[in-house]
Amino acid sequence: MDPLLTTSDAAALDRELIARYSLSESALIDGAAAGAYKAVRPFLSGRVVFLIGPGNNGSDGIAMASLASADGIDAAVSYLYEKGNEENLRRRASLSAHIPVVEDASGADTVVDALFGFGFHGEADERTRSIVSSIGHSTVISLDYPSAGIVDADITVMMTTGKLSLYHPSFRRRAGTLITVNPGFPEEELRSSRSGAYLLSDEDIGIRRLSFTDYKNSKGHLAAIGGSERFTGAIRLATRSAFASGVGLVTIISRSLSIHEECPAAIVGSSSDDLSRYDALLVGPGWGDGDPDLFERALSSGRPMVVDADGLRFVPGHRFSHRAVLTPHIGEYRRLMASLSIPDGLDSGAGLADSLRRASSLLEATIVLKSSVLWLTSGDDIFIYDGVNPSLGVAGSGDVLSGIIAALLAEGEEPERAAIDGVILHQRAGREASRRLGYYSAEELVTEVGRCR
Repeated sequence: MDPLLTTSDAAALDRELIARYSLSESALIDGAAAGAYKAVRPFLSGRVVFLIGPGNNGSDGIAMASLASADGIDAAVSYLYEKGNEENLRRRASLSAHIPVVEDASGADTVVDALFGFGFHGEADERTRSIVSSIGHSTVISLDYPSAGIVDADITVMMTTGKLSLYHPSFRRRAGTLITVNPGFPEEELRSSRSGAYLLSDEDIGIRRLSFTDYKNSKGHLAAIGGSERFTGAIRLATRSAFASGVGLVTIISRSLSIHEECPAAIVGSSSDDLSRYDALLVGPGWGDGDPDLFERALSSGRPMVVDADGLRFVPGHRFSHRAVLTPHIGEYRRLMASLSIPDGLDSGAGLADSLRRASSLLEATIVLKSSVLWLTSGDDIFIYDGVNPSLGVAGSGDVLSGIIAALLAEGEEPERAAIDGVILHQRAGREASRRLGYYSAEELVTEVGRCR
């Protein structure tokens, strides 16, 4: 897992490492420019205009422009302001005369946005907005951060470490493809930095492989509670997904009898069942108005559980003793935070991390926030999976995820581990379904879950 830092933590780490290793600002700028140039060289085509801001971000851009020109690229620079810091102005003065200075990005095929990094605060001024508007339909590569929060980048090169705010669900689309470049710090220092937020990859999955002797009674028994006369699909998809994820048995407890006919492998249960006899519970998919008494019985059963969709309305006022995974999408998350009187944090990376931690600690539950980028926590570390797979935004995809996590709970995984493994498996299945099928339905996604499991 790679660490992700807040803006303030990244700045503090830079200062600490510069002091500890006596690194020069100029050398770090050259290292950042060389690393960024190497990373984005395949995407530089046609006329390339480097938009240069007044600080070290602009200095990175000037150094990259020099490398591009020496590499035979048709490069030009455009300065946002005449002013700049000392290093920035020194690099401007030493820039090759063969690199023309232009007014803005008009006519560029590729634009390198080196206007502002994370140090920018406030609103973009008229000159900034004017130069950004000149970008048009060019391919845009931003250094450190899409400038002033108004640039839409195709690629963003993050300096030193990954930045938490670039993975925020509300901002992620502006950053495009994310690349990390180390400007010259010791790699072990960066990887060992204690950030409290970590980027998950497929290699972080920890699902137990089935043994030669496994069979239905050794793989866990899940009770799936939900469904209604109007909404029959959600609990059916979750049930099929649980089977595809490796669970041995599923009992469906639902007011809709037709659901049982659609899931012949499932057992027909009753709302009067002793819920403590199951290995795990899934509560909420397609539940409609739900059943508050049954929810209370599920909670008091002491069994690990996933609470999804319509089950989330019963969450406020309860604690889950670290046995539950809650899986809200953005709208459900907003409503849940409002009911808990916790700011939702959907305006900043640090704010969202704080809100999730507070809610998770208050509820004593693992929370998985579903969006194009998934954030999850059990109250301490934040784990993020950068899915960015729009094909997964299909009706029923969330029910498939809840079925996966519930199956892993039934097989004996702890809630946080089940959430992490479930998110990764779901995302892998989504990528594979997209590759094989293009657009697909949630039913087809379930099939890919089984293949990827």
